[in-house]
Amino acid sequence: MTKEKHITRYGLEQGQGYTFKGWRLCITRNGVRFVRYFSDLKYGGAENALQQAVAMRESMLAELQAADADRTEIFNRYRRLGNES
Repeated sequence: MTKEKHITRYGLEQGQGYTFKGWRLCITRNGVRFVRYFSDLKYGGAENALQQAVAMRESMLAELQAADADRTEIFNRYRRLGNES
């Protein structure tokens, strides 16, 4: 797997094994931070979880590049994605 900007492999170990394995997307703009985790289990494996993280990163960065982009509004909208279920 190639190194992806703003995306890191993340595993939370507790007890005898991992309680979470996946990818962490973290974007910070002018002191405002967005963090989202993409679980291998939820997305059917490490590669699929990474693809989801990359897709969200690309979409967010495209929106953030607009001159009049409101980073707080964009980050809040992406935080709500996936929380409807």
